[in-house]
Amino acid sequence: MNSIISKVSYLSGLIDGLSIDNNTKEGKVLIEIVDVLKDMAQEISDISDAQKDMGEYIDAIDEDLCDLQDGIYDNEYEMYEDEGDNFIQLKCPKCNDDIYVDKDLLGKREDITCPNCHNKMPLDNCNCQCEH
Repeated sequence: MNSIISKVSYLSGLIDGLSIDNNTKEGKVLIEIVDVLKDMAQEISDISDAQKDMGEYIDAIDEDLCDLQDGIYDNEYEMYEDEGDNFIQLKCPKCNDDIYVDKDLLGKREDITCPNCHNKMPLDNCNCQCEH
């Protein structure tokens, strides 16, 4: 980015060295063009700096998010493993969605509702391999 600022500064020096009369139409135009180029070069430099800062900030957020996801998914996995023996997987006959039902609920022989299609499923004729 410094090369743009350097090039505009060099151009400004050339115009100063040519002793261009800023009272002529051409002189006013050239001097104004160089002033606009200086402003643009500075703005580009500021945007570039802001973009670099934003990139660093996004990287930091990404690292924090990865740490958070690792913690959440690790905990869910452990929780599933701890409680996994108390659930049985059933398939809804209407939508074929997998449903995990607490084995204690199976013993009560109550109907359950599929959370996907809201189909009532009687448990008294389920085809699971559980002891209920």
